[in-house]
Amino acid sequence: VDSLCAEFDLAKKDFLGKNLTTLYFGGGTPSMLNVRDVHRMISHIVGEFNTPTEITFEANPEHIDAIRATALKSCGITRISLGIQSFNDKILAMLGRHHTGSMAKNAVDTLHQSGFDEVCIDLIYGAHLPEISNDSEEIHRWLDDLNTARSLEPAHVSCYELTLEPNTPLDTEQRRGRQILCSETAILEMMHRIPETLGFTQYEISNYSRNNYYSRHNLSCWAGLPYLGLGPGAHSLIKSRQNFIRHANTNNVRSWLKSYHSGHDFPPSYQFSESLDAPTHLAERLMCAARTRFAWSPQAIARTTHTSLDPFIPCLQKAIKRGLISGNIDGKLCTTQLGIDLNNQLDEILFDWNN
Repeated sequence: VDSLCAEFDLAKKDFLGKNLTTLYFGGGTPSMLNVRDVHRMISHIVGEFNTPTEITFEANPEHIDAIRATALKSCGITRISLGIQSFNDKILAMLGRHHTGSMAKNAVDTLHQSGFDEVCIDLIYGAHLPEISNDSEEIHRWLDDLNTARSLEPAHVSCYELTLEPNTPLDTEQRRGRQILCSETAILEMMHRIPETLGFTQYEISNYSRNNYYSRHNLSCWAGLPYLGLGPGAHSLIKSRQNFIRHANTNNVRSWLKSYHSGHDFPPSYQFSESLDAPTHLAERLMCAARTRFAWSPQAIARTTHTSLDPFIPCLQKAIKRGLISGNIDGKLCTTQLGIDLNNQLDEILFDWNN
């Protein structure tokens, strides 16, 4: 916590005079922190800027009880994002989680009772259970998770398809011949059933909300606004004249802490740092816009990046021809359901602007 505050003090100069709109505790398990330390960090940051409209805190269900929930609320946190993943105990065991479905439901109820209007749930779909023999059963089990989530009346649900990262336990199990993932047909049907089953609006590939309870933090990142990341492995996007600089802190916790305690330069050397020229930044902005279900104007986005849309027009025309987006390049575009289903292909087309 000392190191985080110290890093903020060194980095804040790039943001002085700016308005702080969101604050996000995540990318790990911040709910393991002492609430007093959470309050200290919020006060330290807000004291230099302003109170943001949204403060999000990621938490595991097993870390939430009435005392802790009330304390988090008193810190000024407005939004709790619970990493539930599933309400099925067998799926939770497979994913290596430390909570049960019952604990997850109790955590949501406790947060509501503590006055949190914005309780958000993360779910994962596409995990295969050995006792399930066909796609229909796989889909039905996923619908059980969605219906349970809906009954808890969260403000927001994020649904992520299970992906296997190299050298993880599940990846190792799959390479040994165990089926870890459902079929692609079942996974696609699972994704299509989410909005109707939840009764929520899909506003981005993986994000669904009730009554426009969008994640303001995510929206600002997708809009290409600068952000400051603090801590090991944290990424930042800094505006520098006409370019943007993106960098990531070292993800080695001991190295990051050692630099602070030894009195050497802090933060330590970045894991990577890159300068984004205007066209590259525009490509990323178009890609992020195409992940959402909002109407978006490529011309308006190009104006905010101070660069020409001309190199991207053939790419956009190609995406329209393939049915991935619809509309008029000179007006508004919308990503189609096919574009949502095949968004990786859409990304590849948009990033082909310089070839």
